[in-house]
Amino acid sequence: MRPHGRAKVSTRNPEAFAICDDCGFLFNHSELRWQLQWSGNKLVNLKQLVCRRCNDIPQTQLRAIVLPADPMPIANPRVQNYQAAVTDYRTTSGQNTVDPTTGIPIPGNTMRITENDDYRVTQQTGGARGSVNTKPGTDPNAVTYRNIFGAVDNGSGLIRLTLNTTNGMITGQQVTVRDVVGTTEANGNWTITVISLTEVDLNGSAFASAYSSGGYVVNNPSLPYNFEEIPKTGTL
Repeated sequence: MRPHGRAKVSTRNPEAFAICDDCGFLFNHSELRWQLQWSGNKLVNLKQLVCRRCNDIPQTQLRAIVLPADPMPIANPRVQNYQAAVTDYRTTSGQNTVDPTTGIPIPGNTMRITENDDYRVTQQTGGARGSVNTKPGTDPNAVTYRNIFGAVDNGSGLIRLTLNTTNGMITGQQVTVRDVVGTTEANGNWTITVISLTEVDLNGSAFASAYSSGGYVVNNPSLPYNFEEIPKTGTL
C-alpha cells in the first residue's frame, strides 16, 4: 500500500478517497464518520463527514434537562406553621428582671423589630411598639441612657446635672451630653463624678447659663468608636 495524502492506496483492496469536511485532509472514505450533536433530547446528524481527530464529542449542554419525577406524597405530613412563625416583632422573656452579671435591667414584653410601614423604628428595649424614636437608639430604662431634668452650678463652678437616676454610672466614666436647652455649655463629651442617686458633675465644665429644658446623657462606651454624633432615627 502507498500513502496518498492521509489515505491508503491498495491494489488488492482499492477504496474511495474523501476529504474531511473539517480539516480538509484526504482520507479513505471508510475512515470518515458523521458528526453528531445534541439537540433537545436526541442526537442530530449534522451531515458532516469528518476524520477521527476532527470528530467532536456531542456537547451535553445542548442536551435537554431531564427532571426527575416528583417524590411521592406522604400521609399525615407535619409542616412549619409559617403564619405563627413570621412576625414583625419579638418580646423578651424576662419580666422586668436584672441581668445578674452586668446589672443591666431586662424589661419584659418589649418590641424590638422594625415596623412594616413608612417609618424606621429604633430597635430599642424600652420604647412602645410602633413608636418613632427621635432620640438615640438606646434604652431609656438601661444604664447607658439617662434623661436630664436640671443643670445648676455645683458651688465650685462645675455643671451639676440632675438625672432620673445614676444607677449603673460610676465616677470617672466618659459620657456624652446632648440637646440641653439653656445650659448649652453642658452639651459635649465629659468625664463625670457621681454625686448622688440622681446627680452627676461634669468634670472640667463651667456653668454659665440657667437650665431651661431637655437633654440626655449617654455612656460613651455604648457608642461606635470615634463617633462624634449620636445616631438617631426617625421618619425615612
